[in-house]
Amino acid sequence: MAIRNGFQRAFSTIVDSNLTTLITGIVLFSIGTDQLKGFAVTLILGLSLNLFTAVFCSRVIFDLAEQKRLLKTLSMARLFGKTNYEFVRWVRPAVIVSLVFITIGLVAAWQRGQGIFDIDFTGGTSVQVAFKENQGLDISSVREAVSSLPDVAVSSVTVGDVPANLRYKIDTSERSGDAVEEMLRTSFPGRLATYSMGFGEIVSTADKSSGDSQGPAGSEANEDGSDPKTSKESSPQALESLSTAVELDFPQKINQVTLQETIEQAFKQAGHEGVAFELTSPGMQTRKKPYRTWSLSTSLAPEDTRKVLEQVAGQLAGTPIYLSANSIGGKVAGNTKVTAVYALLASLVMIVAYVWLRFQNVAFGLAAVVALLHDVLVTIACIALSVYVAPYLGWALVDDFKISLDVVAALLTIVGFSINDTIVIFDRMREIRGKSSAVSTEMVDRAINQTLSRTILTSGTALLAAIILYCLGGQGIHAFAFAILIGIISGTYSTIVIASPIVLWLQGSVGNPAPVKRQAIAEPT
Repeated sequence: MAIRNGFQRAFSTIVDSNLTTLITGIVLFSIGTDQLKGFAVTLILGLSLNLFTAVFCSRVIFDLAEQKRLLKTLSMARLFGKTNYEFVRWVRPAVIVSLVFITIGLVAAWQRGQGIFDIDFTGGTSVQVAFKENQGLDISSVREAVSSLPDVAVSSVTVGDVPANLRYKIDTSERSGDAVEEMLRTSFPGRLATYSMGFGEIVSTADKSSGDSQGPAGSEANEDGSDPKTSKESSPQALESLSTAVELDFPQKINQVTLQETIEQAFKQAGHEGVAFELTSPGMQTRKKPYRTWSLSTSLAPEDTRKVLEQVAGQLAGTPIYLSANSIGGKVAGNTKVTAVYALLASLVMIVAYVWLRFQNVAFGLAAVVALLHDVLVTIACIALSVYVAPYLGWALVDDFKISLDVVAALLTIVGFSINDTIVIFDRMREIRGKSSAVSTEMVDRAINQTLSRTILTSGTALLAAIILYCLGGQGIHAFAFAILIGIISGTYSTIVIASPIVLWLQGSVGNPAPVKRQAIAEPT
């Protein structure tokens, strides 16, 4: 009986909290980009499975344990005993602190301008550079060296046992990737890691291996999918003259574009401009994917080929290695920004509508959305201020964070997490209120006190996971983890001192206690 009653009482709260979070996932999947849709699918599946296990699987386990006499008593250690804190009295100081902090954060965001947005939203170039051993620089020196780039952000990249001062990710709103790479080359002369090439025995052969042939003009489709330019060097007749083959080996992976351009330059400087050649790698998929091994076939004699390869090796020794280089156009970035705004607004509107209908009172819906807006704005404020505090809080892994697609996904996750706890308190307020038409200060304080232990435990476990993700998750999800970390703290705070007291303010009953039916008061959880 106790098991059945417990699950029946918790059923509506479990469903409500999961459905409101599910709303954010559905909205994200409906109007999000491909990257956000992938996150949304994971979120939806996780919530669905969590709802199934919470409502059905755990009930079956409890029933079996009770039938087998493995479970004789139902008890749980409480984090807090019976508390009677007057949370409502702290509403005004809390609101003042929140407004001041959010205002400071929004001013910082305004001062940063477009610089607060990642290239996902502004367009631009992202490059990862690698420094030679014993040539690394601290992050402040790197930032100073690239400060001439527009809206530039520098972050350290940690990979395995590689020292943190040897790899950096540089994002800038400059959309010309070639211009960014040239600027980096001149800013760090002799410091950037370069390619080294070795080659095996050069043999003469009449056989031709199949694959993507490359001449000086290129022989495969352009990156944008248009037809390639044709030339006599890439014609079947020219490829028939390929009589020399050699294997090229690289300790560091190199893509076809970089290698082909270097070979073409070497041919030209050696007086062999227009000579046909074929450059392939086993399993090659795209021209920009790097590989360690390449096969080169040319129409030159073996001795001439050797001279050209020695020149290629010399040129590559001065070519910096860019571990990754990506450019995003302005049109794509603009569409992404609009999509992100729609996703946030749609999620907030749908959550307000659901809470309004579920609790039969618009005050609950509006209070929930105010708390959610508070959490989103606090997180954005922290991101805006990160650029100013990063030099002093580097020990805490604070970086120059920007608003990216990952951060948008984090904001939507924060919305779902925050509304989860808020609904639990709202549901307890509804139980305490009973048939009373108004919500009183006493009711709000009782509801928060009775669910305080549950709120702290839920937030504490989530916070622990967020801290681990923030410290050990790596550079790829560092901004996401930072936003989640701030959102959990802000969400717990707003659930206690923002959302519930706002219901009082909207109903105009602050300081006006209403009669409470003793039989409707629930026990602390």
